Amino acid sequence: MSELKYVIFFLATFIGVPVGILFAYRFPVVLKGVVVLLIFTTVIPDDTSINFYSREFYFALTKGIEISLGDLCALVILGVIFLRRDEYRAPGIPPMSFFFIVVIASGILSWIFAPASIVVPEAAQMHPFFLPYDIFETRLYPLFETSKWIRGFLLFLALYYYLRKVKNLDTVVLGVALAAVYLGYVVLTDRYIHGIHRVKATFQHPNSLATYMAMSGTFMFAILLAEKRFFRVGLLCAGLGLAGLSVIMTISRGGLGALIIGLGLAFLLLGWRNISIKNGFLLFLGGFAGVLVLAAAADTLLNRFVGEQDAAGDLEYRMYYNNQAKLMASEHLFGVGMGNFSAFSWDQYAARVDPDNPPGTPAHNIWFLTLGETGYPGLIAFVLFWLRFFTMSAPLIIWRLRGMPLSAVTGSALLCLVCHVQSMVQLSFRQTPIFFLMMIAIAIVAALKQNQSRRDKSESEPIVP
Repeated sequence: MSELKYVIFFLATFIGVPVGILFAYRFPVVLKGVVVLLIFTTVIPDDTSINFYSREFYFALTKGIEISLGDLCALVILGVIFLRRDEYRAPGIPPMSFFFIVVIASGILSWIFAPASIVVPEAAQMHPFFLPYDIFETRLYPLFETSKWIRGFLLFLALYYYLRKVKNLDTVVLGVALAAVYLGYVVLTDRYIHGIHRVKATFQHPNSLATYMAMSGTFMFAILLAEKRFFRVGLLCAGLGLAGLSVIMTISRGGLGALIIGLGLAFLLLGWRNISIKNGFLLFLGGFAGVLVLAAAADTLLNRFVGEQDAAGDLEYRMYYNNQAKLMASEHLFGVGMGNFSAFSWDQYAARVDPDNPPGTPAHNIWFLTLGETGYPGLIAFVLFWLRFFTMSAPLIIWRLRGMPLSAVTGSALLCLVCHVQSMVQLSFRQTPIFFLMMIAIAIVAALKQNQSRRDKSESEPIVP
């Protein structure tokens, strides 16, 4: 079966991509289908991707150099845009490109200076999760995360150029909504047909599913406030309702908090700009349904929030991982290598921080994880990346945009903010579906920012009689 998967991959790459470009160039509806497929495949990575140099037993979120159907869709989109470059006003350097390159370069530097290998300690070989090898391949693992950033940049470029035509925003929103509806369907079947208590759908962990649904729910709510078309309103309501229900069924404390924060901020920023009978009715109906669902799940949620686990204790032991990261950065200028945290934790750093600290678990805070794996240069690159994104988004939200573009940019910025809230205490950021959803959001903001700048420039030019 694995050999068949490779055959299908190479056929899809060398035959499917060129054929896809020709059909998508000839038929606009095919191009729309490819965009929706690209977005949809990000939530089912295990079924639509192939792994090279896979290391499934190593504790990292990216376990190989992955190539997915979504990557091939991105190549098809870029091929069509190249053929229609005048129509899409391409090429041209997109906003954020420089910062993508800097972050990728920091990952490459961490790889260059990483050791060739580390001997797996005997304790790791006797671990309940059993590591069936003798060495940690610390010159290999950084390529996994770095390749994911390169794939993210490819997705960003494809959707950025596609969104240079503002009307194409509808297609991207459709893809996000359909992905959320599909995940909601899987959640319901897992819970009520398969009897799974804490659902996780296609994700590695319930908390990851909760994070994704909190992010997509925030985005769909922002779009819903500006949407007036009946079918679109119905689809977004379905997606938002399923997103909220999914978060509750994961019984994730952080996910529920992140969803509330995202929806609350979206309402504060957009509610007063989109006052209508439709929105008033939907807010009342949604609030009523939310109260009913929370009341029905009250016992389970209360047990999870106050009885099942000690939240303060959770945060305390996670600080040990952060302390390991600080030690790594203090002793390695470019960090220990992106993706190498687990190996170095086993090697020495867990024991140095606290002999009783369980080794091998990556830091649950994305900022400290980045610090330990890429050093202070990599952390600075990461900070600048997100600083650029949010400073690009803020003026568009505050005074430059109106209507649907405003809702799209606001939803995209809040989507990323929700992820960062979760990524302070969970391994959310690097989960493949979550990572690519943020790349989609960045492409939306960058494209609408560039379109608005072009419009402002044309309006400021003097009219020559």
